[in-house]
Amino acid sequence: MRYKLSEIMDLIGGGTPKTSEPEYWNGDIPWLSVKDFNNDYRYVYETEKSITNKGLINSSTTMLERDDSIISARGTVGKMAMIPFPMAFNQSCYGLRAKKEIVDPTFLYYLVKHNVYILKKNTHGSVFDTITRNTFEGIKVDIPNMNMQFKIAGILGDIDNKIELNRKINENLAA
Repeated sequence: MRYKLSEIMDLIGGGTPKTSEPEYWNGDIPWLSVKDFNNDYRYVYETEKSITNKGLINSSTTMLERDDSIISARGTVGKMAMIPFPMAFNQSCYGLRAKKEIVDPTFLYYLVKHNVYILKKNTHGSVFDTITRNTFEGIKVDIPNMNMQFKIAGILGDIDNKIELNRKINENLAA
């Protein structure tokens, strides 16, 4: 079936706790920014910064859930990753949460990643390229049935897993 990207996922906005409030920072909640996933790996496991629960509550940041995706929306547009465990994130990104009755979360990650070039062509902004909510509204995609989504996501996931394993082997050999 054919859908607008905006129909198959929920777009989630991020935010930044006040940096002038030390009690909002260096907590147990990983806080993502683009530099944490600007590497073409499927998953992001570590973040440079973390926030406290107080920082989460007193800001506009939101928690992403396991298997949500994240995409950079400002400046360095179109970098993506999947989330292996709950994380908060900044306002330069969107969280992408699959509407699971329509699309598998892993399939959604690969679908959006495949269509990043279209997102980039439809950016706005005079100073920084920016993806807006309307950008996702204007892109239509074909979605296969769930069985086919699982097969496609499984094959692509296996390839990414092998790439990740090779990267780790190369790091060990270099060390």
